[in-house]
Amino acid sequence: EKGYFQEQGLKVVNTPFESGTLLVDALVAGRIDVFAGSSVIGLWLVEQNLPGTFKIFLVYGPLGPTDPSFVLMVAKDSPLKEMKDLKGKRVATFPGIASLAIAKAVLRPYFDPNKEVTLIEIPPGNIVQALAAGQIDAYFTPEPFGMMAEAKGVGRYLSKSPSSVLNLPNGYPGAVFAFNSKFLKEKPTLAKKVKAAIYKGVDFIQTNEGEARKFLPKYTNLPEPFAMKIPWEPWTKVEKYNKSFGQPYFEVFKKEGLFQKHVDTSQLYYQE
Repeated sequence: EKGYFQEQGLKVVNTPFESGTLLVDALVAGRIDVFAGSSVIGLWLVEQNLPGTFKIFLVYGPLGPTDPSFVLMVAKDSPLKEMKDLKGKRVATFPGIASLAIAKAVLRPYFDPNKEVTLIEIPPGNIVQALAAGQIDAYFTPEPFGMMAEAKGVGRYLSKSPSSVLNLPNGYPGAVFAFNSKFLKEKPTLAKKVKAAIYKGVDFIQTNEGEARKFLPKYTNLPEPFAMKIPWEPWTKVEKYNKSFGQPYFEVFKKEGLFQKHVDTSQLYYQE
């Protein structure tokens, strides 16, 4: 939109994917050179099974224990008042093992999520309606699905930062940008140009947030009112990111059985 790739003499092809899983598959297969802005969990799973496939150069995520972009919703007239009240209830998440794992980790301080709650996977387009129809009692989702339920008058926030119970004082790398390692090895100069263009975009977002938000409806199908209000986390360039911050987050998922092997997440970052 701002011509930053063109300034570097680059012609890029923006390839949308229906899910993070498909995006990871494309990276592993070498069909894409840059993994742009999807969950770090998928990449950690790749590293567990196919070490050395990628290098991270940009991190998006909270730098403290609070994450307002991930919320817990209940019906507007629900009697539920706190997280422990979800015991015995029907709680939804988006489809996928990572979504289920984070829900279990957040609920575990209150009760056994494997035995004392019914976790249901519901696609993003149906989850607000499921709450409105009484098919579920609550759901964990990223924003704007909390904002949408509230705007439609069908839901309210039970917690605006349920992941705070994970006790991650330095936050976590929620989403990342990464290079395919083969691309890095074969075209290192080109990779530096790509990184420079994306970094310029990050600088623009940080200094012109209002204008940057106006691009969201085009690329995310978010209605403009939500696009202008949705919580944003910081973008952190790899040179400024503390590489140790991701490890406690990894250990949360390993405890939930998502990983079978240890992965040293501090070694997965790009260095020029």
